[in-house]
Amino acid sequence: MPHRMVGMLLLLLVSVSSMRAQGEVVLSVGGEPVMRSEFEYYFRKSTHRTPDSFLPSFIDYKLKVRYACDAGMDTLPAFRTQMAWYHGKLLRAYRADSGLEEQEARRLYLQGERRLQGSGWIRIAHISKYLSQHAGHREEQEARRLMDSVYTALQEGADFAVLAARCSDDTGCKDQGGLLPWMPVNNNMQEWIDRLASLKKERFSAPFYSPMGIHIVKWVDRKPELTFEEKRGRLIDYLERCGNQQWKELSDGQKDSLEFRVQEVHDGLLAACVSQKYQPGDVSWSEADLEHFFKQHQSDYAWDLPHYRGAVIHCKDKKVASAVKKLLKKKPLSQWEETVLGLAGHTGSPRVRIEAGIFRIGSNAYVDKLVFRCGEFQSDPDFPYTFVMGKKLKNGPDSYEDVRDAVIRNYRMVYEDAWLKELKRKYKVEINQEVLKTVNNNGSN
Repeated sequence: MPHRMVGMLLLLLVSVSSMRAQGEVVLSVGGEPVMRSEFEYYFRKSTHRTPDSFLPSFIDYKLKVRYACDAGMDTLPAFRTQMAWYHGKLLRAYRADSGLEEQEARRLYLQGERRLQGSGWIRIAHISKYLSQHAGHREEQEARRLMDSVYTALQEGADFAVLAARCSDDTGCKDQGGLLPWMPVNNNMQEWIDRLASLKKERFSAPFYSPMGIHIVKWVDRKPELTFEEKRGRLIDYLERCGNQQWKELSDGQKDSLEFRVQEVHDGLLAACVSQKYQPGDVSWSEADLEHFFKQHQSDYAWDLPHYRGAVIHCKDKKVASAVKKLLKKKPLSQWEETVLGLAGHTGSPRVRIEAGIFRIGSNAYVDKLVFRCGEFQSDPDFPYTFVMGKKLKNGPDSYEDVRDAVIRNYRMVYEDAWLKELKRKYKVEINQEVLKTVNNNGSN
């Protein structure tokens, strides 16, 4: 397949130049070879019992991927972003499965502890009003007045968390009462370090300035160091964010084991994109097309049991039922439900309720009793008068509207078959039968 991915994705996708031997090519699509190893990978994940039975669906899949690449869909920013996200997830899953993630997290933890030795860790909360470097005198004075009033309220016993949620500009932690994650003491701004040095636990500072604005900080807790368990979550998150760079640290064998998983996601996304954009989901068929298709294949939609097309209408009394029946007779079935819902919406207490659609015998107690004369039903106390309007369909649907979803589904299948035949004419498919016979020859699947 054409390879248009850039950067790190190119290093993971199989290229033609890396093929081990021409004899391992099991088939080619438009001159692009498919290796036996790739075919076996997909075959062993399928439910097919033999390579021969799996081959047609695999060829259709590769045709869609080839078409998508030729259309440039693998170069679209949205596709590349999605592919990069999946790549990070696959790498993280692999590292977790192999224990590499845990090893890497512990390495980072020890590295950080050595770097921060003697610094200690601190947990603080803050209330801040941020000021730009070009803030005017009036803006600064307003911020100062606010922070002075916050400080006064704190001195009088106000809750720090409540004031942080109400007054702080730090949206990342204001909903947590201004509480920040554990951090090395020396990672704070010098102005913060100076105020914290003079604070006691659970006490707060007076308002002070920094290059970012005006702050009130509270000393919540302090430790000489954090355990690995306390930092593990943040380390794992960091590894996931940096996963797309760290794949280079894997050995050649580890990269090989990821190769097909990445290729599978890459091709699967393209095939799905083609199905959405270039297959029948994007075809503008007319109602006349669907009706014509239905009439050509009407016998395919015959029912084993009788059906009823219409509505079950529940009313407060017979007078309401008579008015509703008279109104609906003037409208097509497709508008009945909307009409009744409109009537119900004009009154504070609805006087009518409707169930419209296609009812198979045995699926609705009211239809069974009032149309097919079998079974019983229990009247709704709020709508005790029930009647039906519609038509029995004894010999199957008489319009494609009765089986619209099935007709559209089958119409799409016919269109897709024609489309795939066109792709096979465009991209010549050649099968190496000798190599195909050796696929899965050890009997495993």
